[in-house]
Amino acid sequence: MRWLKLYAVLVLWAGSFILNEVALRSLGPAAVVAGRWSLTALLVLALTARRGELPALRRGLRAEFWSFLALGAVGIALLYGLQVAGQSLTSAVNTGLLANMVGIFTALLAALFLGERLPPAAWVGIVVALLGAWVVSAGGLRLQIRSETALGDALVLTSSLVAALYFVMGKRLLARHSPLVVTSAASALGALVLLPLAAWEGSWRTATWPAVASVAVLAIGPGLLANLWWWETAEWLEASRAAVYIYLIPLITMAMAVVLLHEPLSLAQGAGAGLVLSGVVLAERSRLG
Repeated sequence: MRWLKLYAVLVLWAGSFILNEVALRSLGPAAVVAGRWSLTALLVLALTARRGELPALRRGLRAEFWSFLALGAVGIALLYGLQVAGQSLTSAVNTGLLANMVGIFTALLAALFLGERLPPAAWVGIVVALLGAWVVSAGGLRLQIRSETALGDALVLTSSLVAALYFVMGKRLLARHSPLVVTSAASALGALVLLPLAAWEGSWRTATWPAVASVAVLAIGPGLLANLWWWETAEWLEASRAAVYIYLIPLITMAMAVVLLHEPLSLAQGAGAGLVLSGVVLAERSRLG
């Protein structure tokens, strides 16, 4: 069941980029992110109350308010704000390529701040999986460098680094709090940071029903379920090891496009899929062996 939850997280996060594209057709980045996380916060707080963990949440906020505020500001407001804003300013190809950097950033930060040491073979596996993820995302190693997308590229790349920081910060808090408490606190405080930005942006006035539906699905799937299950995974799996599996996300996205949208599978993408799987297996075996 633990592994199933991890794979479900990957599937949900794989679908979030498509949902973002739909929402951004009539909403601004701040409205998409604030709407998504405000609804996620309400849902996760209701789940926290249902499971009887509200007292634990209150104790956690009293004891480590600033740590939780930093987690929400970094992992919710900054991460998803940068990601969605960057996606709106660059190409889908560049977004897919640069977002894949989160795995290697996480491994580096976990080694630096959590003392997680990877054997050389694991680093080789991470690099192989990264190259494969790039090929799958773009159909080849073709980063489209253009002056008009430079800002968006920089925002997406920065969001990958921020995501890695979010994983490491949350991993530390999990030593003292449950995954549900961490998810609740981060979601609620992150949403509070985002709401003033969305109000200032004012794009909610132009919202269409497809955009609203996309935001709702983002809140329930990639927001509530994926983040809760990710922190449950982080309880038993090292951050650097869990990050390797993030490289499966473009592989899952490709499979969804082939099966659901009947998109053709190129030879380059097939080769990239092989590289991703080989890299993940190599990294995993090096840790177990």
